[in-house]
Amino acid sequence: MHKYFFFFLVVLNLYSQNESPFENLSFIKIISDQNNDIYKKELDELKSENEASEIVTIKKEISVASKFRDLKNVILLLNRQIEIEGESSDLLYQLGGTYGILASKKKNFSSIIYLNEMLKSFSKALELEPNHIPTLEAYVDALYSVPKILGGDKKKAMKLAERLYKLSKIDGLLSMAMIYFKNENNEMFNNFINDFFEELSYVSICEIENSKKFFSQKSNNFPIKISQITSFFGKEVDLGLCALNFYINNSNFKNNLYSLEWIYFLKSKLMFLNGNQDESMKLIKLSLDINPDFELSKTFLRKNF
Repeated sequence: MHKYFFFFLVVLNLYSQNESPFENLSFIKIISDQNNDIYKKELDELKSENEASEIVTIKKEISVASKFRDLKNVILLLNRQIEIEGESSDLLYQLGGTYGILASKKKNFSSIIYLNEMLKSFSKALELEPNHIPTLEAYVDALYSVPKILGGDKKKAMKLAERLYKLSKIDGLLSMAMIYFKNENNEMFNNFINDFFEELSYVSICEIENSKKFFSQKSNNFPIKISQITSFFGKEVDLGLCALNFYINNSNFKNNLYSLEWIYFLKSKLMFLNGNQDESMKLIKLSLDINPDFELSKTFLRKNF
């Protein structure tokens, strides 16, 4: 698992195929039971490597568990890693993000437990490192999305978004835009999203070294955020495509939690907006080959081809 592992929080949301500029946790796909034998085999192979230290084995097991969406095991492994190495903002951030994903996939009482653990983990991470950008980004989303009765705090979310803006303008603008979008304040939302696109236009992420530097201190899904926003609004499409290609070509992509049909839908849409209809058609067909019932791809194909 990448050290900056987290995905947008969509609290208590069932799997949805509605396109949105911000909410993408719905498109994390839980792998079916038919992969259990493969998963068990990979874990057994790791545990048979007697020469590896416990911490090395744990990190490898986290990677495998992430690939097979065994998020409860990821939590157990992260907690064991924290026992060995001590608390750090990175590990607590990973832990909070995993709890957040589990919370979004549950619709019973256990979701409340996961939400509570998520918020606690993010809070601890910021106590250790107040300017940890991925945690600030995730905590803002969480605090604004979670109902107040369950620990949400919109005023605190706004203050943290302002802190994030001072540390990383582009992250802060996107978080502020998210806040006003969810608050249905269209005027302020438009102001911040336009400022975000202006700031994005100055970023050089279409060269590999520049993209590595730009994304190095951001959440692992920040390239997805950029591709999602640019495809939704049809602005800075080239940069959205470069961001998505960076995500796909990253070595961590083998542990990608998002449904591949959604990833290919995003790329197809960006290709279409960029004027490459042939490649867009190939990608949308690939998306539908993976999941023939994927509504976003079916609608996109029907409207544009």
